[in-house]
Amino acid sequence: MNNPFNYPEISYNEVILYLETKWERRLSDHERHVLIEGYRFGRMIEAENEIKILFVK
Repeated sequence: MNNPFNYPEISYNEVILYLETKWERRLSDHERHVLIEGYRFGRMIEAENEIKILFVK
């Protein structure tokens, strides 16, 4: 897996809402874009690690 997957918009909205609530402000378009790319990358790494665990067993 080299390219992150696209996830349903609801997945991104959840993490955006979390940070907007935590920071008590609306995220800029740039912040939203960086957050979404980070989310996708993190999920890709998580999936790769799960695959490695499955093959070790």
